[in-house]
Amino acid sequence: MTQALLGAGLLGMALPALSQTSPGNAPLDDLVVTATREAKDAFDIPASIDKINQDTLNSAGGFQVNLSETGYRVPGLVINNRNNFAQDLQISIRGFGARSTSGVRGVRLFSDGIPATMPDGSGQISHFSLSSAESIEVLRGPFSSLYGNSSGGVINITTRDPEPGQRLEAGLVFGSDHARKSTLQFNTGSENFGWVLDASQFETNGYRDHSQARRDNINSKMVFKLDSTKVTWVVNAVDIPEAQDPLGLTAAQLASNRRQAGTNAVASNSRKSVQQMQTGLVIDHSFNADTGLVFTPYSGERQIRQVVASGTVIDLNNDFYGADLRLRHRFALLGAPLLLNTGLTAGVLEQTRQGQSAENQPINRYEQNSARQLDQYVQAEWLFNEQWSLLAGLRNSSIDIESKDQFLTNGDGSGAKDYGKVTTNLGVNYYLSPTQNLYAAYGQGFETPTLLETAYQNVPGAPNFNPNLNASESQQYEVGYKARHGSTKVNAALYAVDTRDEIVVKSAAAGLTSFQNAGRTWRQGVELGLQHRFNAQWASALAANWITAEYKSSNTALTAGNALPSIPKQSLFGELTYQASEQLETAVEYRHIGRMYANDANTAQTDAADLLNWRITHNQSLGDGWRLRTYARVDNVLAQRYVGSVIVNQAQQQFYEPAAERQVLVGVSVTHRW
Repeated sequence: MTQALLGAGLLGMALPALSQTSPGNAPLDDLVVTATREAKDAFDIPASIDKINQDTLNSAGGFQVNLSETGYRVPGLVINNRNNFAQDLQISIRGFGARSTSGVRGVRLFSDGIPATMPDGSGQISHFSLSSAESIEVLRGPFSSLYGNSSGGVINITTRDPEPGQRLEAGLVFGSDHARKSTLQFNTGSENFGWVLDASQFETNGYRDHSQARRDNINSKMVFKLDSTKVTWVVNAVDIPEAQDPLGLTAAQLASNRRQAGTNAVASNSRKSVQQMQTGLVIDHSFNADTGLVFTPYSGERQIRQVVASGTVIDLNNDFYGADLRLRHRFALLGAPLLLNTGLTAGVLEQTRQGQSAENQPINRYEQNSARQLDQYVQAEWLFNEQWSLLAGLRNSSIDIESKDQFLTNGDGSGAKDYGKVTTNLGVNYYLSPTQNLYAAYGQGFETPTLLETAYQNVPGAPNFNPNLNASESQQYEVGYKARHGSTKVNAALYAVDTRDEIVVKSAAAGLTSFQNAGRTWRQGVELGLQHRFNAQWASALAANWITAEYKSSNTALTAGNALPSIPKQSLFGELTYQASEQLETAVEYRHIGRMYANDANTAQTDAADLLNWRITHNQSLGDGWRLRTYARVDNVLAQRYVGSVIVNQAQQQFYEPAAERQVLVGVSVTHRW
């Protein structure tokens, strides 16, 4: 009851009478690039897009290890923290990606313009450098598919550009469950050259038994400016020497001891190790004020070794490379400005997969897998008068997936399938006034199965390429309202998604998963984002999402009318911030996480949860270029017991991955500029 009243209070404070003051020119915090590929005021884009800026990332005062620490500020974005570093966060946008059992599916990921999503649609975020992030942009809805296959949404992280002069920053954070993170950042810059280096190490004993982990990250960003050309060179690496996997719990295990490891986790020593190195260039050349070219080549490798609950050992060696070439040109059409972007995207993922029935046993699985992508796209933005603007896009996607079985003792599990689709997008903005607009958008989506999702026709069972999986295709509709009045921002959207051949979990057992197509699914929802500053000291924010996601057709395993699992029906974030001075800020946060189902039969579900968080930050100048920052944070102040995520359709009913109870952290950083 206390939490619900607090949430209602925050909602009320975020809905004051709107003043009529014009905001004037858009501040930098409102400029986004994800929707249009050019720096553009988010207010003028006919799409749902939010930006978490650097000040918000810093004031949140977390470890800056997981996107889940700040992602709940964005309506429609759900990041379920598994408390399990052997598995990536479960990220979904308007339900896309909720099926993921490992890694990120259905959501396109970028870091400094370099793809973190492979040509088959699989993505990883463990190499994201959050401690040096400048902003995180989240695009939802119809225009997400402008980025190609598996774009139910787009998350784009941008790390800081180098600053003039030199800066050195060192930080330490300590938290519950013996969690600790150390960070070192170095910056050097001049008029035409700059370099930022960020290195960090995170360790934790884990909230649950058998969940120790360590993660080392390095992110390097160099920027060169040569006349009309800007070259950005990004190199990043992540090393996870070992992350224990506590697996999921049954309802009975959850009730008896929520901190315990799941069945066979300790006996099989289930765990994962990851090493990844990636590099890429962003070459931006302007021929003149109206025409430019952007070339983004990248390459990398990712090695994964995983021991699953059955004791099976999986070794994956991934080599990937690709490029995007984009030409932009601005001209006049019927006397009104039109910006045209046209481009070509190519990508290759080459994967070697080996398996053993147990450690120190002979290899019993060996495959050469590949995914190849070749897309062409065009996007146009036309401001045809003071009240109307139009954004349109067309993309032709082609993805080829192949598996060549090299271990034939148990039969030939080879297979291949080609996927292709032309998708279109259209959005219209209508300005009610300089501070208010209405928009409507339509888009087609296209999502292929990943190499992992085609690896099994059934589990348990021998690995065998699944040729029966079709790409899912969706029709997305959205209408929205945006307003900026003085110190208040409002973003509201209604959306609906009609999907054919949705890719869903068929069965999950012993750490392995098989997938199938659902006939048809339907999602509809409402998103609301509000920000208001009362005065120099007090400010509030609200992010709310209501969604209905259900099957619309039946087969032997799925029932029409049942809800899609792993999608909370409601999510709410409210924040009230008090800035006592330029040095001291504190805030209270409220979160509501709605119930979600764990299986297609809807016979297993989680309870809704209401959480209260508190944080405080103090910044102090020490003179001579030195600055000290100290902060503390308490998550789940009232120690509510809830489930953070679910493992969909787990065969042994080990659905539940419990979230941590009360978590405390304290941190300090020292910065020197010269």
